[in-house]
Amino acid sequence: DTIPPVIAKLYPEPGAINVPVHKTKIEMKFDEYVVVKDPQSLFLSPPLEKTPKHKIQGKSVVIYFENDLDSNKTYSIDVTNAIADNNEGNMFPGFTLVFSTGDQIDSMMITGIVQDCNTLQPLKGATVMLYKDQADSAVFLKRPDAAVKTDDWGFFCIRNIQDTVYRLYALIDENNNNKY
Repeated sequence: DTIPPVIAKLYPEPGAINVPVHKTKIEMKFDEYVVVKDPQSLFLSPPLEKTPKHKIQGKSVVIYFENDLDSNKTYSIDVTNAIADNNEGNMFPGFTLVFSTGDQIDSMMITGIVQDCNTLQPLKGATVMLYKDQADSAVFLKRPDAAVKTDDWGFFCIRNIQDTVYRLYALIDENNNNKY
C-alpha cells in the first residue's frame, strides 16, 4: 500500500461560516486508520495561546482547542506533515481547512520565500507572522494576526487574511509560543 489516507468526511466543511467559538472541534474522517505523527504540524492561524489538541476516534482525527475562538474571524488549520496512515506510514498530503466564526471568509493572501540572511539558503519550518499592530514591540508582546510555517524550500503562503496593512516577521519559533 503506497496510497496515503484520503478524507472521507470533514466537519466543518471548507469555507464554513458562523462556526461556534466555544468548544470548537474539527473532525477529519479518513478512509483508513491514521495516526498523528507530528502534533506540532497541526498549525492554527491566527494562533491561540494554547496549541491545538487532538484525539483519534476510529478512523477520525478530532482537533479541538482549549481556548475559545474569537468571533468574526477567519481561521485556517494546516495539517501538512502531521497525519499518516496507521500501517504503512504514508503521509497525508498538505491540506488547509479554512472556516470563519463570522458571516464571511477573508480573501486576501501574501506569499514569499524566507532565506537565511547569511547563506541565502531557504529556511524550512520558519514561522512567518503578520501583525496589524505596527509597533516594533508587537512581535514580543502579542500573538500574530496570522501565521504560517515555511515548507522545505522556505516558501510560505498566508491565505484568507483581511485586506489591511500588516507588519511581517519571520523567525524560528523554538518554543512554539508564536512570539519572539
